Amino acid sequence: MDIYLFVYLILFAAPVGTAMHEIGHVLGAKRVRADKITLTIGTGRIITQMVSNKTVYTIRLFYFLGGVAFSQRKIPYKPVEQIKIAGSGPLMSLIAAGLCYGFYNVHPSNYVLILLLFNLWVAVVNIIPFRFKGKESDGYTIYKVIRKK
Repeated sequence: MDIYLFVYLILFAAPVGTAMHEIGHVLGAKRVRADKITLTIGTGRIITQMVSNKTVYTIRLFYFLGGVAFSQRKIPYKPVEQIKIAGSGPLMSLIAAGLCYGFYNVHPSNYVLILLLFNLWVAVVNIIPFRFKGKESDGYTIYKVIRKK
């Protein structure tokens, strides 16, 4: 991989893929009528923040270092709603990968291929149930909900 593709992966493809995944969770939370939703991309000091329809969107200085979506509501989520929220992230990543695949077939480019593969990787890794250093994958969240039933 040449340096340009590597920089593209770190500074563009990974943040865009992460944002798409987290937007999936936001849409899932909106679908089950969450009272408050936050979406944060990156770590460090806040660069910009926007509030729209009970959702707070935040981009931080090191925007390429992950993201998180969080939602809450006064009435506790039903198990099926928890599954919808958790599953919406990997689903959005798969949709993004599919769109990239379609675009790649029309306009082949290593840059599009990297975005496609990153989104596919995010979808697959997040649907696998695991915990690591106190964080849980979406698959683990779904597993916990199903196990409680």
